[in-house]
Amino acid sequence: MSTNPLSPSAIIQQMADALPTHPPRDGTSDLSGSHEALALFTHACMVSLGFRLLGFDEDKLEEAQCHDLAPRLPPNWNASFNTYAFVYAHQQSALRFVIRTDRMGGKAEIRGLGINDERITRVEVTIKDFVSNAALPIRISIDDEGIEDRSGIPEKLRNVFISESRIVDLANLIKINIIQRLLPSLQKEGYEESPDERAAREDADRTGRRPPRQPVPPEPLPQPVQPYPFYDPLNPPPRNPIPAGDFPPPGFEDPYDINRPAGIPLQPGRSPFGNIGADDLNPPGLGPHDPLRPGLGIGGELPRPGGNRGMHPTFDDPLFGGPGHGDEGFDPQIPPGARYDPLGPGGLPRLGGRRPRGGGSGQFGGGFGGFGGGDII
Repeated sequence: MSTNPLSPSAIIQQMADALPTHPPRDGTSDLSGSHEALALFTHACMVSLGFRLLGFDEDKLEEAQCHDLAPRLPPNWNASFNTYAFVYAHQQSALRFVIRTDRMGGKAEIRGLGINDERITRVEVTIKDFVSNAALPIRISIDDEGIEDRSGIPEKLRNVFISESRIVDLANLIKINIIQRLLPSLQKEGYEESPDERAAREDADRTGRRPPRQPVPPEPLPQPVQPYPFYDPLNPPPRNPIPAGDFPPPGFEDPYDINRPAGIPLQPGRSPFGNIGADDLNPPGLGPHDPLRPGLGIGGELPRPGGNRGMHPTFDDPLFGGPGHGDEGFDPQIPPGARYDPLGPGGLPRLGGRRPRGGGSGQFGGGFGGFGGGDII
């Protein structure tokens, strides 16, 4: 029957073999603290399963030196304080693996990472549950001739741990949480994975490959019951809706009287604004009714009754109630619903004019009400 590579005796022997060679005439210890013992224990587990040490920094490998000194560690393996990193390779994988042990108070965290795999595995242990500080520090004995005596190192290392069962428990924690997740289905004589551990490892692999779960959107709230059509006081319907299919005219002009209030018809050929603008089609100074040159126009025509039709109307224009006002139809001077306020005796304007039309053709009459005459308010 083959020996389990993670048995307590195998791990303790790997730890003894990994301690660096003690320099001559050096009085320092070779294993000084509990956190160093935990880091050395993790390294012994990795080496027992066939991992090859490449260095202590993934950006600065020391593979040649580590290969020449194996199974010994280089003297600088514990140069850092409270943190220890190891870089490994394995013949069954193309990845490189980083194992880091960090001390945080009375606990230690062991983390593993497969470079380019980007999945971090970790296990947290309480140091005092596994390591006894009473057995530390450990120093390799040297005889008078300067030769190391490592015969008693395995027993000293065994005493560092509380019991052999604690060694087994710590080895299983590192095996399940670090090694099996970094290198699944590792083939090593005497190394086995239990069904429960294999299921945990497969579940961890599926979890690592599964894309992040998208949050489920909440169910939309039901719409409140509203009357149809819904009345919104802040959005009243248009007062003058345009018939469907028609192009709405601009708001500043209404050439077809679409927006004109109903009940005020226009006579054919009549404009509510008199003749203003009709003569603007003629060149300046050449039209038959030039407002800037009153009198005879071109061709000997007399001035037209009712005033000229340019942009300079006179008081005899129909717009002001002068000649040519016509019958009692639509009068632009009197808006619909206006009230006549008589000021003269008898209810008539003092200087003439018509009651319902609010202006006369006298000297001071017209659409402006005159002086003292009646007017529309």
